[in-house]
Amino acid sequence: MIKLIATDLDGTMLDDKKQLPENFAQVIHDLRGRKIRFAISSGRSFCTLKKQFGDYIDDLIFICDNGAYVYDRGTAVKVSTLPHDAVVNIIRYCEGLGLTILLCGKNGTWHNAVNPEHLAEIKSYYVNQIRLDDLTQFDDEIFKIAVFEEGGIEHSALPKLAERYGDYFNVQLSGKFWVDIMNKGITKGSALHDVQNRLGVDYEETMAFGDYLNDIEMLENSYYSFSMENSHSLVKKTANFSTGSNNDNSVMKEIIKLCF
Repeated sequence: MIKLIATDLDGTMLDDKKQLPENFAQVIHDLRGRKIRFAISSGRSFCTLKKQFGDYIDDLIFICDNGAYVYDRGTAVKVSTLPHDAVVNIIRYCEGLGLTILLCGKNGTWHNAVNPEHLAEIKSYYVNQIRLDDLTQFDDEIFKIAVFEEGGIEHSALPKLAERYGDYFNVQLSGKFWVDIMNKGITKGSALHDVQNRLGVDYEETMAFGDYLNDIEMLENSYYSFSMENSHSLVKKTANFSTGSNNDNSVMKEIIKLCF
């Protein structure tokens, strides 16, 4: 029996227009009646998810910033803050590579973007944006650093970031243009494992959906793990099951099929 469901947003539950499934509210209502908990598991920050899912704030679990911040029914049950000196060091290194940098914090998203296309990309994922000419002057607790490279990052900046910081931090590809940096051991999967322990839910009772590399550990912690049709090839190899694309309401279809 499934007792816990966790899903990524972009490329997974949201369609390419960033829209929720039309039957999302009804499915959440029906899951609540069956005492099945539902977790939004995203690289987005809590301030963004709180705005998007405000009507469901007491129904959902929020795994934010790839697991660095977890919120459940009024309580921050997990918080992982990056060391200030390390954040400054990463900022300076990324600036030297000409990359756009976002600092995902408790109070907002601090960034150095000037390119209109980069600003539009940031706006599609984050709220409470604060632009700084000198990004090292941020004033916040930082849970995650998101690095953006126009044209694709997997085969360019990612290897450089992994070589320089991979021994000390989790440097993770989270999208075609994005790399996320968190504390070592911080992943959606470790956060989901913590949620499972907190709720008393087993691997065999967990369902999860994802499409990109920052979802892999989450899928590994779930028996009913689904890759999307549009997933990265490594995600497809990881998941136990597969489903349709994010534009076909596939997450809701699988939930209805297996839970109701």
